[in-house]
Amino acid sequence: MLQRIDNDLGCTQTSDPEVKMRWYPTCLVVGYAPATEPCHQWISSMGRSKYLNPVYSALMISGQKDLAITWNNENANFYSEIAENEILGIIYGNGVKRSRIR
Repeated sequence: MLQRIDNDLGCTQTSDPEVKMRWYPTCLVVGYAPATEPCHQWISSMGRSKYLNPVYSALMISGQKDLAITWNNENANFYSEIAENEILGIIYGNGVKRSRIR
C-alpha cells in the first residue's frame, strides 16, 4: 500500500518537511524500506525537534533502538543541545542528557 501511495504522490522524495515528518515515521514503523535512507539523509540535514522527534519516536516504537542510537551519534554535534537532549529522552528515557562544552 505504501509503495502505491509513494508512486502516486512521491512522498519519499518530497521537499515538504510537513509531509516528511508524517511520512517517514509511518514508513519506519511499518517497515517501508525505500524511505529509510532518505529519512536518514533528511534528519542529518536539519536539526529541528518538531521534525526529529517523530522520526526517533518511530524508530523506538518499531524496535529499531540501535538505528536510533547510530543516527543520533552521527548527528549529535549537529543538533542543537535542546534537540539532542529531547532525542536522548526518547531513546533512553526522560532525564538523560548529554552535556557539551561550548
